[in-house]
Amino acid sequence: MRLLPLLLFPFLELWLMIVIGDEVGALAVILWLIAMIVVGVNLLRYLGAASMLKVAQNARTGELPGVAIVEGLFKAIGAILLIIPGFITDFLALICFIPWFRRLLIKRWVAKMTVRAAGFANQQSPFGRDPYGAGNVYDHDGSARADANNQHDGVLIEQEKLQPRDNSSPPDSKRP
Repeated sequence: MRLLPLLLFPFLELWLMIVIGDEVGALAVILWLIAMIVVGVNLLRYLGAASMLKVAQNARTGELPGVAIVEGLFKAIGAILLIIPGFITDFLALICFIPWFRRLLIKRWVAKMTVRAAGFANQQSPFGRDPYGAGNVYDHDGSARADANNQHDGVLIEQEKLQPRDNSSPPDSKRP
């Protein structure tokens, strides 16, 4: 049932273009659609660089870049909506570019994502209880040994495999 509006959307856009073209003329509608495509492409190109600069600036000042990333995402969605021909998509793109409305959309989206993440975190594994608890699990093929010369207490995991010792040579001699 959710697909029905999505399937009817192109027909609604086409019907609206025909109605508006009947009122103002077909040439005006065609010029409007071409102009919005050009504006959308240029905005998308500009916003990509501008949002990356904003994220880098926030990272340098110590602020969280999440807000800048999400605002850049909504502006990019607005630019893509401008590229898609139609008056309804142009209206939706305009909504993405109005700052206070964009912040409202971002708040609702973040709240929805938080609820989904909380629901996902409370789900149980399909295989029953997680045998590892809440910790991290790492695969490692090397050996683990305690290093007394290490400044940190704990186990040192070497990154390379050890060669089997040759028992014919004394253990203190150094090999080339």
